[in-house]
Amino acid sequence: LLQLLFKSLEGKDVKQFNKVTSRITAEISKMTELMDDVLLLGKSTSRSYIVQPQEIDLVDFCKQLVKRFNFMQADGRSINFLTDGEPYSVSLDTKLLSQALSNLLSNAFKFSLTKENPKLIASFKPKEFVLSVKDYGMGIPKKELKKLFQPFFRANNAIDIKGTGLGLSIAKEHVEINNGQIRATSILGEGSCFEIIFKR
Repeated sequence: LLQLLFKSLEGKDVKQFNKVTSRITAEISKMTELMDDVLLLGKSTSRSYIVQPQEIDLVDFCKQLVKRFNFMQADGRSINFLTDGEPYSVSLDTKLLSQALSNLLSNAFKFSLTKENPKLIASFKPKEFVLSVKDYGMGIPKKELKKLFQPFFRANNAIDIKGTGLGLSIAKEHVEINNGQIRATSILGEGSCFEIIFKR
């Protein structure tokens, strides 16, 4: 309704009106994101989700995900996708994997603005396969790494960056429901690496 009224305004009122409506729209967007994340986390932690694993080509799956992410980046950066070892088919719930990886890749871009491209690495080993998301951004203080996957936790050096503090919690839950493990390493000022590990 406010935006409909906007059309009838002139002069200085237009700038003020636009400022107010833009602020309202931004706050609605933030609240919607928070509600979506809370609902998603609630569903995950209740363990009511029925896991539906299927045989997939993990390399192709990653390439498709990377393609979508690269298309969305406004700063011109892109994900460098690499493989290590001889690829083989794996059995996973793709919906869970996609959500977990998407959260990690989104963070990799968000916390490394103006730095080099993040990496996604698929490593195929005899007894396990690992998906690593590496960025070269601000890093995480060592003493805060152990709290990283707690809901609503934000590291001290990331408080001013947009986010709900639920992305990593959701990623962890989705990886574990998918019978995997997630771990993080980081060096402050140099970047972070998140690894998702699945048994073959």
